[in-house]
Amino acid sequence: MLITMSDLQNNNGILKYLNDINERLKALELRIADLEARSSTQMNDKMAVFLTVPDSIRKSLFAVSRLTSCTADEVSEITGRHRSIENKYLNELYRGGWLERERKGKKIYYSLSKKMDSKSNEYWSAVEEVETKLDQLLG
Repeated sequence: MLITMSDLQNNNGILKYLNDINERLKALELRIADLEARSSTQMNDKMAVFLTVPDSIRKSLFAVSRLTSCTADEVSEITGRHRSIENKYLNELYRGGWLERERKGKKIYYSLSKKMDSKSNEYWSAVEEVETKLDQLLG
């Protein structure tokens, strides 16, 4: 609808114009809500837990889950990142409660937190599930 200045000078023209805008906005909001409802995928709760880990360190968490107990050197072999970067990320995961660490001689070994193990290994299976989904998506 094209509106001119003379139409806006009378109150009826303004009200009609505003009502038209309001109706169009309502229609757009309904269409957007419908599109969002169709496109949102339901995420498994276990996967959602692992997706709360920042992207930058998630790869390290997956590597630890594969190796069960490992050093930063071993994780860096899997991720392809430098050992010092992995050491930093593993310490962040440790401080966040995701990992436990144990010193054996000069080396520090990381493993998934026992809190996570106690829930029938559901977190371990979540890691595998997320890895499988990512492999499918990324090829």
